[in-house]
Amino acid sequence: MAWRKLPLSAADWPALERNPAPWAGLLSSLPDEMDYRCEIEGRLPDLNGSLYRIGPGLYDRGPDRKRMMLDGDGMVQVLDLADGTARFRNRFVRTAKYVAEEKAGRFIYPTFSTHGSGPLRHNLGINIVNQANTTVIEWAGRIFAFDEGQRPHELDRQLETLGERSLDAEQQKLRYWAHWKLDAARQRLHLLSMVAGPKPAAHVVSLDLSGKIAERQVIPLPRSVYIHDWFVTGGHFAFLLHPAFISLPRILKIAAGRETFAHAIQWRPEKGSLLTVAPRGEGEARNLEVDPCWMWHTINAFDEGPDIVLDFIGGEMGGGLGDETSPLFEIMQGKEPALPPEPINLPRRLRVRPGRGPVEETILAKDANFELPCVSATERGLPYGQAYMIQAGAGAVFAHNLCELDAHSLTSRSYDFGPNAFCSEPVICDALDGENGRYLITQIYDDLSKRSHFAVMDRRDFMAGPVARIHLRHHVPLSFHGYWSPGP
Repeated sequence: MAWRKLPLSAADWPALERNPAPWAGLLSSLPDEMDYRCEIEGRLPDLNGSLYRIGPGLYDRGPDRKRMMLDGDGMVQVLDLADGTARFRNRFVRTAKYVAEEKAGRFIYPTFSTHGSGPLRHNLGINIVNQANTTVIEWAGRIFAFDEGQRPHELDRQLETLGERSLDAEQQKLRYWAHWKLDAARQRLHLLSMVAGPKPAAHVVSLDLSGKIAERQVIPLPRSVYIHDWFVTGGHFAFLLHPAFISLPRILKIAAGRETFAHAIQWRPEKGSLLTVAPRGEGEARNLEVDPCWMWHTINAFDEGPDIVLDFIGGEMGGGLGDETSPLFEIMQGKEPALPPEPINLPRRLRVRPGRGPVEETILAKDANFELPCVSATERGLPYGQAYMIQAGAGAVFAHNLCELDAHSLTSRSYDFGPNAFCSEPVICDALDGENGRYLITQIYDDLSKRSHFAVMDRRDFMAGPVARIHLRHHVPLSFHGYWSPGP
């Protein structure tokens, strides 16, 4: 059945110590679960708390290997910092899929880009199996791991999996998008559920600091497309509906086990993008036309007088989905992907001026490819000072640089970790109800040592580089997103 997107052969991916690709450690599985004290180089600041990170820690199982770098079983890491010491732990989220495939010894269920190698019946239907591999958060004393369009899995303090959770007793059928949003002004956590079909809508569920439901809102959408992230300001919810469509024929192919979601997404730039802006609470949503632009991640958003400012990382291409020859797929086979010579993922700003003409777009930085941005938790949904993001040169897949972007002057500066070091999403060490954090942490994979470490940066002296490096005894695969939870 050549039309099935079966797993690649794990035997074709060389072991890390023999793999010539400089970024091989980011795409090599880490099947072992560990708990140990870390070696610290430099001066570790007085930080007390836990850095959570999550990503696809298992790309290979038995003879099978995932087809795309965004696909794989979720592994949660925790770096506990206290009294000048650092402790590392990692555990796989025991989803129903993980438990069944651990017993089977191979990937038997379909996921975002890869059909299961088990019976065909496992691949039928339009539901993606939950891998819990994209975002992680501790909220109201509970730890949750999210996947796209799924219920989150709750974990205990030892990272043992407690099971799936609905989070809203009145709407238990809702499946949440991976990107929750923090709201500094109202001290809330917002969750998004997207409903497709003839009447597409965004369901927003908001939790207060105690974990109770503070507000619910349903926002009609003008089109049903795949999006990954969204915007929250003090007074608005907003959705950039870029032209990433899944047609009815493709949905039928998915249901018949002949297609995966990652292959079925079609980038249709001639359709343009639509921006839906909805006031929080009462009031009708507005649908505004904007130029076609793919968005993986937002930077931040805020209200500025009557204007609504939406900052994000955007590209002119469809993110590599729907195309088996794109870098997201080719790199899993050890191929050096051919990338455009000019940067395509750039920090952008959309300014909505109600009643005063079309949406204005500004490019905030032009010199490299940017991704995985973060701002202080104290500034989420509010005017902010600086954003931090990884930065890769044109033609590069993975980033060597960490960039600081000033949101006021729209100037940027970058710290280069070196040609053999690849950095991940930075996380600022602060919380919604605290002070603006001085330090941030990014995880680095170093090709020379074939190991990973955490780099601690002082935002007040950003260009001086890490004030401390927290070394691990092994590599860590690609980690998507993180969350800082302050200690008591």
